[in-house]
Amino acid sequence: MVEFIPKRQKLMPTVKFKCCPKSFESRTICDFWKWAYSDLMQNIERAVLAEYIVAVLLDVDKNPRVPWLSYDLKLPNGKKVEVKTMSRLQAWYQKELSNPRVVIKPTRKWDPETSVMDDVSKFHSDLYVICFFTAESHETADPLNLTQWEFYTFTQGQIKKVLKESKSISLKLLERLGIEPITAHELKNKVMQLCKLT
Repeated sequence: MVEFIPKRQKLMPTVKFKCCPKSFESRTICDFWKWAYSDLMQNIERAVLAEYIVAVLLDVDKNPRVPWLSYDLKLPNGKKVEVKTMSRLQAWYQKELSNPRVVIKPTRKWDPETSVMDDVSKFHSDLYVICFFTAESHETADPLNLTQWEFYTFTQGQIKKVLKESKSISLKLLERLGIEPITAHELKNKVMQLCKLT
């Protein structure tokens, strides 16, 4: 049996590759990050950026991201947070802007310490944050500009009511239900208020 020892520490951007050919001698982990993750308009990178934005706003960014957990973030009070991202604007050519939508559905939890998968699908997070990137033009789009993000927050009970029998939530549905977004400046206080309801 291979013992599971999680190594969760942040790398410094100056860390270099080891035992490598000459072409790697001056390369650092920061060079890799710039090569792999500079296009923040790509869905995958933008989704991870949204998780980071929420983590910083909620003061839970001390440890590195763990992508295989059944939730995205854990608050100091133990509440688990799921972060979802949607946008009208995509990285590729569009004839028209997308209809923003996020998938939220019960899932089977996998435990990385035991490698065991739950038998039953369920909701695993106490709170849900939907991050809407509002830019509609590539000329002005800047995912690092937090005024271009809006946030919708829910408890697990609230998200189930919004979902009903569906497995996704669209921006149109949120607008039809009269659910108002909040700004980055308001997110932490709103999440703390919701914590009292769970």
